[in-house]
Amino acid sequence: MKTETVNIFSSGEGRETALDLAERTGAYCQLDNKSVLRLRLLSEELIELIRSFSADLQGDFWLETDDKNVEIHLKTVIPMDLQTRGELLAVSTSGENSAAKGIIGKIREMIALKTLPEDPNTKAMTEQALGLISAGYEMSSYVAGAYSWSMSTYISRIDKADFNIEEKKEAKDELEKSIVANLADDVKVSIVNSDVEVTIIKSFA
Repeated sequence: MKTETVNIFSSGEGRETALDLAERTGAYCQLDNKSVLRLRLLSEELIELIRSFSADLQGDFWLETDDKNVEIHLKTVIPMDLQTRGELLAVSTSGENSAAKGIIGKIREMIALKTLPEDPNTKAMTEQALGLISAGYEMSSYVAGAYSWSMSTYISRIDKADFNIEEKKEAKDELEKSIVANLADDVKVSIVNSDVEVTIIKSFA
């Protein structure tokens, strides 16, 4: 079953409607209260993806179910403009890259990087800030301008990536603290030019 689509905005508009949809979907799938809460938490994390972009950025949120297997979808178009570039550079030049902490934060910055116009300086600075997750998507699929990344592949390749022991330890610690990494079975990211779709996959069976 595919639910109706809810429009959400980076300003926060539509957020509660989307979370209510997630809870109703959990009830439809006859999930217990703990599982419904987890579905809501995963939905909250996904909605956070667009919060750091301009206030009028819109995304489409919906869920798809097959028995107790649930996919949470967010689809949006990231504007390739100077405002987005400025927002990304402000993060990348901060030194600490605080806005990109956590798996969802780093996926957000990965999306921003891949949807910006080609610029060697921006690319180099952002990839340095993203660290292992940058290596993770570069090792993933790229075909004719279309990028794909998955959390499960990223996790399986951390030890094989060309980074030092401390960086790998930091990446693993971050995964251990991540709500998404602990609750979801996988996260898939698809980027085609400025079109972005992120899907969180969870089986409650």
